[in-house]
Amino acid sequence: LAIGGVFVIIVVANRADPDPSGRRPQSVYYFAVSFFTIGISIIGSAAVVAALVEIVGSHPSSITNSVARTVVLGGLVTLISVALLITHLRRGLVLARDDAELPNPSRRVGQSYVAAVAFLSVMALLVMTVLSVYLIFVIAGPGVFGSFGGRGTATRFLVEAVFIAAVAGVVLWTHRNL
Repeated sequence: LAIGGVFVIIVVANRADPDPSGRRPQSVYYFAVSFFTIGISIIGSAAVVAALVEIVGSHPSSITNSVARTVVLGGLVTLISVALLITHLRRGLVLARDDAELPNPSRRVGQSYVAAVAFLSVMALLVMTVLSVYLIFVIAGPGVFGSFGGRGTATRFLVEAVFIAAVAGVVLWTHRNL
């Protein structure tokens, strides 16, 4: 993903479009940071949810200590990533919306960013929806679909899959008008 993202950024940054303002590299930076911090935010928040789902049921204190560490680390990663995302995305959008009459390569960079985010969100929704429906079958018929280790494990996976699908939906919905 990182190599693909860097490739797209380099291709977008080196377009032959005129750049009278000279802000294209700056907008590539803002949107590239936004792109990666969305992913990091999702990973951090998914780690928090996965850790919290682990404490359902009775476990020894060593597991709850591990859960606490994971929740704190995942929460910190999520909070810092979201702060960076908001800051960089706002600055990138300001550049993309400047000078509506002039050729604006920053707008094209922003459009590429939105398209990449929308594509990945739709793919995540697709995969998580299929996985969630399959996990419902696993929960309903563990004898037939027992490859996940029983109903408890399948239920934990289902909660995580639904969370990731919901986050992908929110990301898609919030980026649709950018």
